[in-house]
Amino acid sequence: MSKENVLLFGLGGIGGVYACILQLSGRVNVHVVARSNYHSVKNNGFRLKSPLFGDHEDVRFAGVWKTCEDAAKAGVVFSYVLCANKALLDAKPSLSDNIGPVISDDTSIVLLQNGVGAEAPLHEAFPQNTIISAVVWTGGRMLPEEGGKAGAEQFNSEGLTIGVDYRDGSDKAEERDRLDKLVEWFKAGKGSPVVTEDIQSERWIKVIWNCCWNSITSVARLRTNPFFESSPFALPLCRTLMEEVQSVARAKGLTIPEGTVDRLLKQCTDVGGLGLPSSMMADNLAGRPMEVEVILGTPVKEAQRLGVSVPTLLTLYTLVKALDYGNAHPEVKVDGK
Repeated sequence: MSKENVLLFGLGGIGGVYACILQLSGRVNVHVVARSNYHSVKNNGFRLKSPLFGDHEDVRFAGVWKTCEDAAKAGVVFSYVLCANKALLDAKPSLSDNIGPVISDDTSIVLLQNGVGAEAPLHEAFPQNTIISAVVWTGGRMLPEEGGKAGAEQFNSEGLTIGVDYRDGSDKAEERDRLDKLVEWFKAGKGSPVVTEDIQSERWIKVIWNCCWNSITSVARLRTNPFFESSPFALPLCRTLMEEVQSVARAKGLTIPEGTVDRLLKQCTDVGGLGLPSSMMADNLAGRPMEVEVILGTPVKEAQRLGVSVPTLLTLYTLVKALDYGNAHPEVKVDGK
């Protein structure tokens, strides 16, 4: 029996790690859309550095494409499209626009992204397709090119909590079968996915984490430990912010266990050295678009819809949104003169 085809859209740090996990499984033909590093991956392959999955200097994918349109023109039918690109809800073209050419009636769409609220536009654009959503706790980053070869590094732990964001009126058993097949492929590649029937609660637990550390590090332009040391009010501010987001999630009827905020704070404060950076801080410092809406904007909008008071969250959202605006309009930024 011929292997099924899987497409990974967004070959960054996380995308590179999970493309390699699937490739190492030997179960599927892995194709990738590599927009910024297309030529190096196409011509020279890809490398993975990992204490869990080993170091691989010459990973070769079944197909390397610059765009989804190019992949579609090749006539390949994809069973799954995994989206590991930056989650920008207000981007034009949208994620649905980008992946549309490779979505057939039998394609399952998998989100390997931060934040909350990204499933809704996909359900609207592809109402008959299964949407699988994952919370990624894996440490991953892009490696600098060596010898013209791009790569990714997996560090710390590998963690993936994954579940179906079920369609209204869908055959849940059929959608669960699609999830189970993907999970088996990840396991065959030595990944450790954990399946949940309540993926939205898990996504909101992760956004309690992201809302705090991403916004704080971006605004302060500091890693977490220097921020904690900056004043006696720093850590209490973080707790307040997390508790506000937790309140929104619970108002939505989601399951956020007691002690979640304490656990998430401890996970950060136990980190030595300079503490944690964040992808949002890196994007801000580099002048790139930030994942403001999926990490901060959706919780703010849900708070307003549900009548939950979130003054700290609203303040951070407004400030990070202003930073994002300044990056998009560099002509209005103060240049230090």
